[in-house]
Amino acid sequence: MLNRIQVKEIKNDLSNSQFKFLRDILKKENHESLLSFLSENILKKYFEILIKSKNISLFFCEIDNKDIGYMVIANSPNHLINDFKSLKFSIFFDLVLNFKIKVLLNILISFFKLDLIFLSNKKDIIYKNPNLSLLAINAEFQSKGIGKIFIEKVLSEYNFKNRFHQITVETNNLRTENFYKEKVNFVYLGKKIRLFKNLKVFLKDLR
Repeated sequence: MLNRIQVKEIKNDLSNSQFKFLRDILKKENHESLLSFLSENILKKYFEILIKSKNISLFFCEIDNKDIGYMVIANSPNHLINDFKSLKFSIFFDLVLNFKIKVLLNILISFFKLDLIFLSNKKDIIYKNPNLSLLAINAEFQSKGIGKIFIEKVLSEYNFKNRFHQITVETNNLRTENFYKEKVNFVYLGKKIRLFKNLKVFLKDLR
């Protein structure tokens, strides 16, 4: 099965079936992420902006032409805010109307960079390198080595290793933390402040 894994980058156009796949896997596997709290309409606009961005990349993982996972990598965490400024009011009202106050507060903490208090001496590492922002594999395909191969293929086949020295990722989940450390050779860098559970930041050398 592992030798049948294919990776493709989604650019310029997102089909209805691809969007439904993203929506469903977000709700199931990335249910603590900001995107999982957005309405379907705002979420679709978000991905429409993302796939046209020169600074953020969306990748799908396939086996036998079936989508089983996805990944988002931003060339810098700054782009995860700057590239979506046109949606800021829509996201704000969407979260307020749905009483997602904690999520909104975490966005503000990130926007004003208050989350980096414990990483103040490592800001250059974080902002001058890409960030693996989101990653998920469908539950039925987990724990089979697919996530590791997916990451390795993206980093090598899409030129990240030639353009950057390091890449970061964040998680507040022990299982995900162990995956990044034990399977993909990330090392602990520090923590970002979040309500009510801080994010652990990990770093991987690409050269």
